[in-house]
Amino acid sequence: MFRKLLHELRTMPKFVYLLVALTAFGLTVGVYRMYAGLGATTNLSKEFPWGIWISFDLATVALSGGAFTLAALVYVFQFEALHPAVRPTVLAGLLGYSSVLVILLFDLGRWDRFYNVFAHPNFSSALLEVSWCIAAYSTILFYELSPVLLEKSRWKWMLNVIKKYTIPIVIVGVTLSTMHQSSLGTMFVIMSPRLHPLWYSMLLPVFFLVSSFAAGISMIIAGATVSYWLFGRSLKRKTLATLSWFLPWILAFYLVLKFGELVIANETGGLLSSGRYSTLFWTELVVGAIIPIILFAYERVRYNRLASMLGAFLVMGGVILNRFDVTWFAMKSVSHQTYTPHWMEVAILVGVVSGLITVYTLVARYFPVYEETIAYKPSPREIIQPEDARLVSV
Repeated sequence: MFRKLLHELRTMPKFVYLLVALTAFGLTVGVYRMYAGLGATTNLSKEFPWGIWISFDLATVALSGGAFTLAALVYVFQFEALHPAVRPTVLAGLLGYSSVLVILLFDLGRWDRFYNVFAHPNFSSALLEVSWCIAAYSTILFYELSPVLLEKSRWKWMLNVIKKYTIPIVIVGVTLSTMHQSSLGTMFVIMSPRLHPLWYSMLLPVFFLVSSFAAGISMIIAGATVSYWLFGRSLKRKTLATLSWFLPWILAFYLVLKFGELVIANETGGLLSSGRYSTLFWTELVVGAIIPIILFAYERVRYNRLASMLGAFLVMGGVILNRFDVTWFAMKSVSHQTYTPHWMEVAILVGVVSGLITVYTLVARYFPVYEETIAYKPSPREIIQPEDARLVSV
């Protein structure tokens, strides 16, 4: 037993030890935050009651959208070729939503009364719907992932029961996720006095939902390429190309919505005359939408692991910047007050992200997460040189 444990520790990827150290430090700071309160451990104020934590939450929920997007494609629209991506994506989605719940706990003034959102609900609040949907959908993601955890356990007999109800449970999960992805945008509809006109819109719920489709698919593509290098297992290039095919259409639709709304609202004058806001807006769209549309329009890019990963990271970067813009960067100051995160806020955030990556790595290492993917060891030449788009069997 001891020798086996020692062997596992020696063969563990070295970056895991760094992640464990960062997680431990972040959680230590988190414990202190719960003891000392928000005032002593954050730079939040009445002018900026939501800071970097809420920006992280909204970005993470968008990136975790791959779970419900893929579930809809596989179980509802019957794209069976995409099924090998389900397990890694559901695991990433579950851990992403779990990290959001953890950060939300730190973000509460009275974290010890978190249960009040269920015990004393405020039915006139959009945040209530978001909280309930995220909690319920996290439970559904755990249900979807449970076969991975049970396959090698003494409770293997439960698999048939779980699989029997998978499709109706998935449909409920897709519905819940669609609701809260859009409701996150609804929370900022009331922010018209503070949110810059380039971002403010009554269509914010639609913007958030559509961009979450693109972010989720991009997360799947990028994750498949990273697992290709770290675990020697990945999705077939044809599967990645199928997923990549959706991105230009989603992003083009998103651009039409964004610019169409600005035209209808007569806000196009701010596109070039709003100083740093114009820079942020164009960076968000050029990096996260326009360049990826051009890249993924080419079949050779869609079949190339490195090129498709680059395009996916650009999309994710654009969506992350969008969430930070809406929640922070594009917010007008009140009484000349500004917000810069306290180092403890950043430390807790780093700790949560490190913990997320650590748990994902360990679960992928010891459970059959990639069982339906292909085993493949890339050579240095394949990492550097473009892959032939005609070779679609691997």
